Amino acid sequence: MQDLRITFIGSGNAFSPGGLCCNGFLINDRVLFEAPPQTLGSLHQVGVDPNEIEVVVLSHHHGDHFLGLPFLLLHWKWKGRTKPVRIVGPKATEALAKDIAQKVFPGVLDATYDIEWAEAVAGTACRVNGLELEPVRVEHDDELSATLGYGVRYHGRRLAYTGDTRLCEGVFDIARGAELMVSECASREDSIPIHMNLVDDMPRVRAALPAASSLILTHISPDVDNGNLPNTVVARDFATYRL
Repeated sequence: MQDLRITFIGSGNAFSPGGLCCNGFLINDRVLFEAPPQTLGSLHQVGVDPNEIEVVVLSHHHGDHFLGLPFLLLHWKWKGRTKPVRIVGPKATEALAKDIAQKVFPGVLDATYDIEWAEAVAGTACRVNGLELEPVRVEHDDELSATLGYGVRYHGRRLAYTGDTRLCEGVFDIARGAELMVSECASREDSIPIHMNLVDDMPRVRAALPAASSLILTHISPDVDNGNLPNTVVARDFATYRL
């Protein structure tokens, strides 16, 4: 099995508490989960050429997860991208991304490379560039078209990503059998109806994972620690974790 590197381009939530960059992470410098507003700057910070990103996977359309996409499209158009890219997200991702990008960067969609847009549907697995995704419905914001977590298979490894969510069955579904889970943990103990916290929720998430698996907490506030949970770490901006 291939070794995996998980590199965080940000670990904070939408309020960028304590100066944290908004949550997003790379797998082996080629697969990008989420496109936070600071995506381009963070990619340069960790030494990854945005043109080498092969797949972008989005969990939902809140701005802290989505608004870096127009900047990626801008870079790809004007900074020499030639190879195709796949963008995976919930229903209406393509329409929303094109609408925003064209309005803020007119002409940015007139590109010489190919974009393949793939709609992720809960319960329907999809495969792109050797990445197998198992989208799962999670519970976050009912005003959005959908909010998804993902079970992930990549080069023989099994990962899980919660996206943004309260504790729900979808979280437990993708935790089972995962070697590593990246989980949102928006606060230490605040009770926020659409998010999970460290004190109340993370012990249950940790218990749902196999004992030997790893848990990485992201989408955090600065006071979040690992709660003394086994095999659990807190993501840091620009840090890389190996599996």
